[in-house]
Amino acid sequence: MFKCFSGIFKEICKRANLPRLLPHALRYTHAVHLLKAGVDIKNVPDRLGHARIKVTADTYLHVTKKIEDDALTLYEKYIRN
Repeated sequence: MFKCFSGIFKEICKRANLPRLLPHALRYTHAVHLLKAGVDIKNVPDRLGHARIKVTADTYLHVTKKIEDDALTLYEKYIRN
């Protein structure tokens, strides 16, 4: 019997006594971690299989905005000291 990745993943989570996770949640988490780690958003689409950077930017813009805000806050603290 052929099982899709989601079905196999569900079984793995069940056997490991993990809460029900969706594979897409792992993909999203991976993308967010890449961006928070400082990976340029131009490089993230390749990891996610997005054909265009616009798809990545539209999906993860809120993350990059937060990173930008944090960077500006750090820079402001640096300038004031």
